[in-house]
Amino acid sequence: MEKERQPNVSPESGEGTPLPGRVLGVYPQKQNGLYMQRVKILGGRIHWPQWRRIAELAEGCCNGFPLHLTTRQDLELHDIRRQDVATVQQRLAEVGLTVFGACGDSVRNITVCSGCEFCPGGLDVMPLAQLVRQAVDQEPAVFTLPRKFKVSFSGCPKACAKPWLNDLGFIGQPDGRFIVIGAGSLGPRPALGIELYRDMPAGDVLPLCIAAVEMFERHGDRQNRRRARFRHVREKLGDDAFKKELDAHFEQVKARRSWPRVTCGAGLGQMQQQCRLQLPDGNITSAQAVRLADAAERHEATVRIDLEHGLVLYGPKPVPLPADLAAWATGPTIVACPGSRTCPRGLTDCWATAAKIRERLATEKFSGVRISISGCPNGCAHSAAASIGLVGMVRKVEGQAAPHCQLLVGGGNGASAVLATACEVLPVGDVPAAVDRLLRQKLNRRGPAVMR
Repeated sequence: MEKERQPNVSPESGEGTPLPGRVLGVYPQKQNGLYMQRVKILGGRIHWPQWRRIAELAEGCCNGFPLHLTTRQDLELHDIRRQDVATVQQRLAEVGLTVFGACGDSVRNITVCSGCEFCPGGLDVMPLAQLVRQAVDQEPAVFTLPRKFKVSFSGCPKACAKPWLNDLGFIGQPDGRFIVIGAGSLGPRPALGIELYRDMPAGDVLPLCIAAVEMFERHGDRQNRRRARFRHVREKLGDDAFKKELDAHFEQVKARRSWPRVTCGAGLGQMQQQCRLQLPDGNITSAQAVRLADAAERHEATVRIDLEHGLVLYGPKPVPLPADLAAWATGPTIVACPGSRTCPRGLTDCWATAAKIRERLATEKFSGVRISISGCPNGCAHSAAASIGLVGMVRKVEGQAAPHCQLLVGGGNGASAVLATACEVLPVGDVPAAVDRLLRQKLNRRGPAVMR
């Protein structure tokens, strides 16, 4: 039987009034009385004063838990005591950071490829993403959505912002127009998006986003949360009827009023990518965060949060980094959710598995490899679309529950319409050797140029 729909509020723990709703980014952890605060970082663009404020809050309110980067370019603070949540939110607001829509049934953080404004031949889509966020957050429908709604912008056909995993994904083309992908999501039964529009002018993007949110608010399932995403509306109507219905909403919204003239400028290439740091499990301590800011600011560098637990530094000149931070510039890209460390739904400890894989691969440089590890079938690390994905589960061994992982291979990492294929189920202890063996087989069969 389907569970009763959960309201957009965090459950109480102990005495006192209820905490702010999940729409303000607060989730209870599995540890009684502790909470996670998620912070929306639009397009992963964060200024150093904001970065330092979050590091300060992690130092003072998180009991030693590191800052955590998410796959939607958010930042998370964990292990916050109930009585500190309001203070944390106030301190974030003081430096222009928002928590509205970070969690819950809302329009989540809009993701943007990390360096589009510096990419020659691409489009600078960040101003368009800012316009969409400002407008959508003021729409009445955003407060009564049946589930979450996700939007992404990619500045070129490489589709770095993973449009096929989103409710709406925009892929910039050299002529300044967009291919629009929509109604995709992962979770226990993943389904990638479909092409909705082939040649959309930039000026139509905002009314389309509003139309899609309104259509979702009207047609989304409010009885069964497992069937309440935008792609479930598509599955219920069928692809052709869904596109026809969306187009009707789109034309109605366009006719309401005049819309701002929008053009997306070309990437200028004035700032060079100096390095990309793959944070272990997406984590960085408050002390490391401050040392990173100190080193980068001295060399006039700016930072971007990418979609795979990485930080990208752009600047006019190389940035010398402390040895422990510079070490993150090599090795495979491993994306791992916290799993059973903090999540009530986690079935396996993803960070422990990731650490063992990193140790196993330490002597090899599998360039371009992406490994995604999720602690449960919800697939928060995008395992179902990964080139190598792992999903936590529990199997009985001699009558006792034991942690296992479902291995998946061959996904397009959200940049194409390719899901991963399920292979074997492995005890967690066998995962590092299996991943190592798989990578070597791929390398021997195809060569390093196609390892992705």
